[in-house]
Amino acid sequence: MTLLIEDRLKEIYEELPRSERLLADIIIDFPGDLATHSISELVTRANTSNAAATRLIKRLGYKDFRELRKLAREAKAEGSPRYLNTLDHHSGDFQSDIKQHVDCEVQNLLRSFESLQETTVRAIIDAIGKADSIWIIGYGNSYMPAMYLRQQLIQLRPNVEILPRPGQAIEKDLSGLSAQDLVVVIGYRRRKEIIYRLMKYAQDIGAPVLYLTDHSEENTAGLANWTLRCMVKSTSLFDSYIAGFSVLNYLCASASDYLGHAASEKLARAERLHNIFSKIEEI
Repeated sequence: MTLLIEDRLKEIYEELPRSERLLADIIIDFPGDLATHSISELVTRANTSNAAATRLIKRLGYKDFRELRKLAREAKAEGSPRYLNTLDHHSGDFQSDIKQHVDCEVQNLLRSFESLQETTVRAIIDAIGKADSIWIIGYGNSYMPAMYLRQQLIQLRPNVEILPRPGQAIEKDLSGLSAQDLVVVIGYRRRKEIIYRLMKYAQDIGAPVLYLTDHSEENTAGLANWTLRCMVKSTSLFDSYIAGFSVLNYLCASASDYLGHAASEKLARAERLHNIFSKIEEI
């Protein structure tokens, strides 16, 4: 969809009669409601008529409301922030809003962990422990969880890298990738096309791939050795990554147990260095 529905409405807004503007205002402010509400509900909320809605849909160039809803659902699945927000987010009651938010986060956690398979997790932890190097890749919103994963794993084992590095071409770094390494790709929605090529390249040279994504991702067949899906549903226009971070935390804790003495030694060395550098800063 090259032009979002609300953008098209803004282009023709001045031409609209008042009856159609009332519905256009609702769609412009909350386009995500097109994916979740019936046309009758939107018409009632806008205090206009079904006839006005039909004229507006035709004026936009769509056959009917079903076509409009289909485009809105596609935009929502792609992670467009405007389409993730709805008018019903805030009830006006603080405690109700908090409960709604927390309930959503809890459900994200439960559904994400319920989908984990013991054999899969064991294979991932084994790969984390045995890999010569670990390459963690994340773009956009996925870069922060990638940084978090690297920050935890580097405390347990050597040779953990995060890509892309600021101002650097990722191809130069990945030229050192080997079949003895592990590639971890974090690709929550809105994903860049390059991550699919990176996973394909890693598999071509024999490097195992772990892919962490969300339930809107469909292009997973044959891309990774293991795919973990984390729920990112939210009560607002912002995706929630609480479940994703928690899954990463669990993997790191399991890796610490797996590595045992080696992980403890590395943590001890890091702590000694921390004490040394702290003393230098105090001088």
